[in-house]
Amino acid sequence: MRSWSNDILALVLALMPGFLLAFGPGRAMACASCGSGGDDPLVLFPAESLKIYAGATVTPTLASTGPDGEILTSSGPDRRATTTVAAGVALSRRAFLTVSDAIVSNARGDASRSGPGDPVLSGRYTLVMPQLAQPLVPQVQLLGGYRPAIATSIHDATDANLLDVFGSGFDEWRAGFDVWFGMFPVKPGFALIMTESIPARHNDILLQPGRLYRATTSLTGVAELPFLDGSTWPLKIAAGLTNDQRGPALQDGDSVPASRQSATGAFASADVGVSSSGNIKVSLARQGIAGRIRNAVASTSWTVAWSSVLR
Repeated sequence: MRSWSNDILALVLALMPGFLLAFGPGRAMACASCGSGGDDPLVLFPAESLKIYAGATVTPTLASTGPDGEILTSSGPDRRATTTVAAGVALSRRAFLTVSDAIVSNARGDASRSGPGDPVLSGRYTLVMPQLAQPLVPQVQLLGGYRPAIATSIHDATDANLLDVFGSGFDEWRAGFDVWFGMFPVKPGFALIMTESIPARHNDILLQPGRLYRATTSLTGVAELPFLDGSTWPLKIAAGLTNDQRGPALQDGDSVPASRQSATGAFASADVGVSSSGNIKVSLARQGIAGRIRNAVASTSWTVAWSSVLR
């Protein structure tokens, strides 16, 4: 399933190495999984103690796939819009907590439904801080999160096209690590996150999605964006790949045949500092690049987000 959005993302990823190599060795605080379309829309850096975020995501294409990657024609939304708000607070120079939630709008044809999604509580702890004197020593972060199943899920939906599905239907815990080399002109990173769903009884059947592993690789570059008045704005560009692998689902303790899921994605983002405390980020993400997707939803998403450091 191709679209003009896919072509734009392919072009951005093809040109990204050249853009990054043209950037100078400026410092930028970030992480491998920042901006990858994961569950951390908001990340605090060491000098920040309180930060807020608001973002709008448009997903003009949604398509469910089967166990062989074939596009399914079953009911379900074919496009989505999501508005996400988040706030984060530092516990120390090395640790912070964030909470986020979203309003999800699903649509198919002329019909649409909106509702709140499942909230997310996340945290990160920087085990190893980056140092200018030791550029080969990466920043290492431990991360975790909890997503309670609060929103309407596929198991209690009432809409025939599942337009009122805004959550997973399962409480989820996640944990992982993030390694990022931030002292180079081109800053590589890698993250691995595991998500475990808690079994839940739906329609008198005990169900549990398979364990999910997400690997993220990224490259980040920084530069100064010049303006006609002689001023410059800091510009951070990142691009990378994600790979999701989910084990078989369980039904009353037994594996469900042909229920394994996999998806390879790509993302690119540009983050501009528009003031001493505010940033605007534009992101493009694609799930299921080059047809590498099984039993998951192929999608293309655009996000425009604003974040501000309050103190």
